Amino acid sequence: MFNFIARSLRIKLLLIFVIMLLAFSSVHLVIREYWTIPQLVALEVEKDKKDIYKLNSALLRVYDELEMLVYDNAVWDELYNVILTRDLDYLETNFFIPKSFVSLKINGMSFFDQNQTLIDELAIDQNNNPLSSSPFKSIPPSLKKNLLISKQEMINNGQQTLFKQGLIPLNDRLILFVSGSVLPSSGVGDLAGTMLVWSYFDGKIAHQLSEITQTTVTAAQADTFSATTPVIDFNQLDAQTHIRTKLSNIHVKFNDIFNKPALILSYPTPKRMFDDSPFEMSMVMALLMSLVVLLIIYFILTIMIIEPLNKLKATVREVMERGNFQLKTNLERTDEIGRLALLIDVLFNKVHVQQHALKHNNRQLKRLSDTDPLTGIANRRAMMQVLEKLTPSAMPISVIMLDVDYFKKFNDSYGHQQGDLALKHVAKTLKHHTRRQSDVIARYGGEEFVVVLLNTCQSDARNMAYAIREAIEGLAIEHKTSLISQFLTASIGVSCCDEFDSFSIETLLHQADSALYKAKEQGRNCVVDYNSEMHKHAV
Repeated sequence: MFNFIARSLRIKLLLIFVIMLLAFSSVHLVIREYWTIPQLVALEVEKDKKDIYKLNSALLRVYDELEMLVYDNAVWDELYNVILTRDLDYLETNFFIPKSFVSLKINGMSFFDQNQTLIDELAIDQNNNPLSSSPFKSIPPSLKKNLLISKQEMINNGQQTLFKQGLIPLNDRLILFVSGSVLPSSGVGDLAGTMLVWSYFDGKIAHQLSEITQTTVTAAQADTFSATTPVIDFNQLDAQTHIRTKLSNIHVKFNDIFNKPALILSYPTPKRMFDDSPFEMSMVMALLMSLVVLLIIYFILTIMIIEPLNKLKATVREVMERGNFQLKTNLERTDEIGRLALLIDVLFNKVHVQQHALKHNNRQLKRLSDTDPLTGIANRRAMMQVLEKLTPSAMPISVIMLDVDYFKKFNDSYGHQQGDLALKHVAKTLKHHTRRQSDVIARYGGEEFVVVLLNTCQSDARNMAYAIREAIEGLAIEHKTSLISQFLTASIGVSCCDEFDSFSIETLLHQADSALYKAKEQGRNCVVDYNSEMHKHAV
């Protein structure tokens, strides 16, 4: 076995490449397991934290909307006097309107005097029906300091606007509330009382959060949530090192005004943006590509070391048989075989350069004879050559013949230089609308152009003609002397032949010319299909 390996250079090379491949795989696995995946997980945790902060921002936005509602109504001279005089009729007429509660997405509104005594209130249930009393009708003194504004708090705040907000569980229901001080319109003064608005934390608030965060948010009271379900405490979010679990949702816990768990907001776990398995697709592809590269290197080394003379002989023989002097020995060596190969390559190159120069000159002559020198597209001669070589597989064939309207007037008004530039723009527009290699665009003569469309029915050709006409007018090339438009326009005729047996180059071009003639009769700047009524003109 060892003697066989020692005598075989190919086996030695193969063993080296296998060892290299195993070493590469091992290094890649170690880097992925202990560096790449942990880094990706850390980035994912930061992204999840941002999503949770975004959810909290959405909740704060709900608070802000209620706070703005309180501010717009509580800091107002008229309500200030209403609260001081305890004008219940005014409150009933202007504030306690169930339909308004629905649009404002609240379930209740209460007003208290400066001594935190209830003046009046209105509450509605989830079906928008008035309740006989609200959860805030009888507030224990221990709760008032958390819910209502006191005189002392106003003094401590410089007699300026003061708000309170938060979550509170009452009567087995979780309630979101915002309260604010009732003050004069200046926002500074003695406290008249407290305005409190609230809403059950139910589906409508969850829907608001879903709209703000652009994801599906569901809400549940903390005391009804499964104790075995992993939950993220928002107050300890920065200390979290892992956010996601195997569950389909991420659950975030928020506390009430007593700093006790009250609300669980859940949203779908975002899709993981990477594969954390050791042999993910990119690694498999890298290993396969490495194997291919190693095999290629192995093959090249084998050929260069073992079979150089055979390759040199085969190259010379192939050149002699095929007459292709562009071939090279591809033996980049400095020994005798390399120098011989270099001399052969120089000889082949000299012959190839002479052949290339001859072919280049022939192509130049053909291009000059087949190309319109102004527009760079095919000329009439080249177009006719294409039509003469058509086979039945090209059917149906359509021809679009185009004539620039009042082009002589354009040349007379703007000069031949601008006229040439306009024809170039028209040719460029035709190129843009005919991108198939089989399509032929030619300058037929003067301001006339022809487009030959193989395997194209008349309706498709007509649609292309309409697009070309609109595109030419859309170039917005000024043509003040035109009798039909302020811009340069074109008249277009379309003809088509469906059967090869009835195909005639002259007939197809004459039909397109007849349709073009009809387009000019109809006022120009339009597209006309050939039909049998134009036969006389075609003949």
